[in-house]
Amino acid sequence: MGSFLVFFLKQIETKGGVLMSLTKKQLEAAKLIAEGNMTDEEIAKACSIGRTTLYRWKKQEEFRQAIDNFTAEMKKDIERKLMSMSSKALRELDKLLCARSELVRLQAIKDVLDRLDIKPADKQNIDLKTDMDIVVKLPDELTADKND
Repeated sequence: MGSFLVFFLKQIETKGGVLMSLTKKQLEAAKLIAEGNMTDEEIAKACSIGRTTLYRWKKQEEFRQAIDNFTAEMKKDIERKLMSMSSKALRELDKLLCARSELVRLQAIKDVLDRLDIKPADKQNIDLKTDMDIVVKLPDELTADKND
């Protein structure tokens, strides 16, 4: 029996707080069902039981609760591992922000901004052509009639 199952045997409780009365075979079958990698036939064979026995167990509330408990514990374990990995990933991303390659730095910057949902401003075409007439007003002294 795997160490996870031994650990889990000590922690399985029903909603009322009473230790579940499932056998080791039932707990092993519940764990295999929760993992989702095997068919019922494969689980029955691995636990040395018949398929009809497994089918009967699946109808029992306590057995279904054990499957739910295993599933919840596996999800928590996955979340803990992902959180641990995320710290390492952030440190690596931080290193990439200081990489020698400008392209690598740019990709790292884009990744950070994308994850923060910060989008760069839309590119705008600036048209320097204008239809305006430029009027230059000269001072009166320059435009005054010299014959006056």
